Amino acid sequence: MKEIWLSTLSVAEATVQTLMKKLQTYGLPCSGHRWQDDLQAMAWLWPKEEICKPQCAFWVILGSREALLKPETRFGLSLLAFCVHAKRGLGFPIVVLQTEGASLAAAELPTALQRALILPAGDAGTPAKLVAKAHAKAADLPSAYYLDMVGNPHFGQWFEIRPAAGTWPGVIFGVDEGEISFQAVGPSGELPKTSTLNYPMQGLKIEVDGKNFSAWAVRNEVGNGSSYYVKVSGAPANLLFGAFSEESEAEMYRVALK
Repeated sequence: MKEIWLSTLSVAEATVQTLMKKLQTYGLPCSGHRWQDDLQAMAWLWPKEEICKPQCAFWVILGSREALLKPETRFGLSLLAFCVHAKRGLGFPIVVLQTEGASLAAAELPTALQRALILPAGDAGTPAKLVAKAHAKAADLPSAYYLDMVGNPHFGQWFEIRPAAGTWPGVIFGVDEGEISFQAVGPSGELPKTSTLNYPMQGLKIEVDGKNFSAWAVRNEVGNGSSYYVKVSGAPANLLFGAFSEESEAEMYRVALK
């Protein structure tokens, strides 16, 4: 049976219960949790396994415009969304149910949430739309890159990056805030115990669209079973990464996390 996972952002319990009862009436079971903005403990991570279960049709985020614009919340939601898309595919649906405030546009959300379906939580037609969404086939969307999180509160916040297809001759990775403290290359899916880096570089400075990034790089080939891993402390608003190149006009991907 299809079901959904609900993350609530500072929403009154009565509102949550009303929504869940309506969905159950429509034959759509719903489980969920209250969102916690504890980035130090990586509280955003724990719903990942529930959302990634095969029976979960999509992930719903319930909250006001104010809550959805809060930087700490957006950062955690972004990381969880990238984790989910890494496991379920880029086409796995995310739905934003907005409870209050002027209607959000997709462009106002961070990169990982910009494909989300945004609906008014109180609209009478919303439950029926959610049921239809649950039974619709998820889109098979292509991506140029693979981005996942492999960290936990014990050994830190790590990003895993590789091309979605083919290989890169190396990787360059930067943040606009926070700090890069370690990089490695190894088999995809787990942090390597050891890593030999080819021509590692640190302290690179890159400016893109008026934003300054501090970057590290390696020239190890990644893809086809290998990934680049980078440890980042803090909560950067933007990531910048791509295949290593000596060219000044090399293609880079900028990902907004807040």
